[in-house]
Amino acid sequence: MTTAQLLRFRQRHPRRNLPASLARKRGESNFVSSFSKAYIASIAPDGSGGKEFALSGFGIADFVWIAWQNATNPDDGSALSIEQLKTLLNRGKLTVFEVKLADWPKGLAQACRYSYFADLAVVALPPDPAATAEADLALFRESNVGLWSFDPATDTIRDLFTPRCSGPRSPGAKDQALESLGRSLQFSQLRKQSQPVRQRSIPDFMDSLG
Repeated sequence: MTTAQLLRFRQRHPRRNLPASLARKRGESNFVSSFSKAYIASIAPDGSGGKEFALSGFGIADFVWIAWQNATNPDDGSALSIEQLKTLLNRGKLTVFEVKLADWPKGLAQACRYSYFADLAVVALPPDPAATAEADLALFRESNVGLWSFDPATDTIRDLFTPRCSGPRSPGAKDQALESLGRSLQFSQLRKQSQPVRQRSIPDFMDSLG
């Protein structure tokens, strides 16, 4: 049984519902879903996170994930305060992804903003655009932002560059992010406590990501 927990962030993004952008956003959304499933299955099966995480002043990250360290998992069925959850979350590694189909310069700029509150910020692209971006890998190194490729046909993630995890640029911004994540975890706990207990298999969990 996986200890991964999917969080549903309770934000609305009206600009993403404009008719001209629906087809493009649908393609990006499908790519993000496929990437997140592959990431959880192959790289970080123990943790919590979700798609479209908004933090005021830093934009909307496509996918965020806190990997639990030393088997720490706040989803133990107990009701924890926000401060207790933040303490637990601080023990994990917060990775934030900007997932693009093509526009890697825009992805890099967005990931740079996320690096203010994330321990690690990464741009993920399909193989061909990732190869193009790799030609300018120096920009990623200078920005301390990772570059990965993802092939949805084979669910293969390639690490082209991952900077050393040196923590967020702004500890205060990370504190804001952890508070927001903590509230989402707390809401998830309360919702689960009001429902019959059911163990979730890995296939069930992956289906919920789609």
